Amino acid sequence: MKQGLKIVSKLPNVKKIDMGNYILVIGKDATDIFKLYNVDQMHGLNLKDAQAEEVDKTKGNGVYIYGWTNYDPYDKNLTANSPYKPFTFLNMGAFKKYSADEQKTAIMHETMHLAILLNNYDIKDKEEEAITFAEDEANKIIKKLKTLALIK
Repeated sequence: MKQGLKIVSKLPNVKKIDMGNYILVIGKDATDIFKLYNVDQMHGLNLKDAQAEEVDKTKGNGVYIYGWTNYDPYDKNLTANSPYKPFTFLNMGAFKKYSADEQKTAIMHETMHLAILLNNYDIKDKEEEAITFAEDEANKIIKKLKTLALIK
């Protein structure tokens, strides 16, 4: 195991892995990211909607979280630096519903969000570097999830 990739979470069924400049959070359902940070809401989403058994946009209830990348909710200045590293959250309960290829696409989707976030949402002159970073991080995450027997 590379240095910095240890699991540090104290919540059962939640893995919090320090990936260097971000935290990878692996949960069993959409509520785990809120429980990990001990918040009822963050970044426009809330625990109550994450607990909904069914997402119904016509009624305004529920939220579907397959994956989510954002700032640490305590990073009030949006620095994306330690001790407030951004997170990439993967909901393994939702992952089970998808094929192996779709799971890997979702991981790449989240690491692309991460690459943009880490570049302060300005990749105009860094597009290739951001995409390469996202690919590299996606491959690291895929390898980690395979090692943990969470994906094939």
